[in-house]
Amino acid sequence: MKGLTRTVALLAEIALDPLSVRLRAPSEPVTATQVGFMTAAMLIGGTLLSILTTPDPMWWQLHFSRLGTFSVFSGHLFNATLIAAGGGVVLFGWRLRIEMKRHAGTSVLVSRRSATAVPILVVLIGIHLSFVGVIPQNTNEFLHDRASTGAVFSFTAILLSSRWLLRGMHRGVTRATRQVGVGLVVAVSVYIAGFINLAAFELVGFSLIFFWLLFFARNLGRGADAAPPAPAVQRTASTHTVPLPARARARRIRAAASGPSSAAARPRTVARPRATARARRSMSRAFTSRQPDPEHHRARSWRPPVDRR
Repeated sequence: MKGLTRTVALLAEIALDPLSVRLRAPSEPVTATQVGFMTAAMLIGGTLLSILTTPDPMWWQLHFSRLGTFSVFSGHLFNATLIAAGGGVVLFGWRLRIEMKRHAGTSVLVSRRSATAVPILVVLIGIHLSFVGVIPQNTNEFLHDRASTGAVFSFTAILLSSRWLLRGMHRGVTRATRQVGVGLVVAVSVYIAGFINLAAFELVGFSLIFFWLLFFARNLGRGADAAPPAPAVQRTASTHTVPLPARARARRIRAAASGPSSAAARPRTVARPRATARARRSMSRAFTSRQPDPEHHRARSWRPPVDRR
């Protein structure tokens, strides 16, 4: 929402003062995302206005190029919109190259060639789109069709090479590339089968192209997802270690270095049970004999009564 607000404000600023973008401070450059949104808004607005003012209300039964075949306001507006939108795509590719050069060769964009190959293909899309407006369909149908198919082929080249050129980017870009590629294949198949006409195919195709370009620009510089952290090992009482004091460690190290002692090497002799019981009885008698006699204490502590009279 914040980026869309900035884009709308920029569009209003350009409409009021076209030189404001040229005189903008270097600290606030126009990003590729803003250029892409401006181009998409200009293409949608000009096309809708041309549809509302066209003298042929049944144009949609053929193709969008039908809108530019009339020598009236709607036809001139449609062709001018395509030319301006193509220039916007070229500007988008130039800004995209500047931003991609900052990340090329890093972990978020591994391939260094991507900063050159992808912007060139984007610029080719813009050039072909401009030629669609420069050469209307009723002027030279062959060149007009080659221009429109050239834009689609340039975008297809981006999709096919994204596996090598866009390595390291966020998985959302990879997912969007796969979905857009499948969408284009389905649209071509449905068009060839005759279920949709050329106007519907052009609408779907250019919508997917602009969606991917804007999504790619928004996610440029966003690295791939980090690997999930290793699960924490819960320490139990059996694995808990208690550090030994320095004196005990030194004693254990000396014992390990000197080898097993003779006392430790000799097997321990087990005391006989009878001797153990006899020793216990003798210790009990000795302890009992040392206990003081309470009668003896009372006799020693007795004193004759003193006559106090």
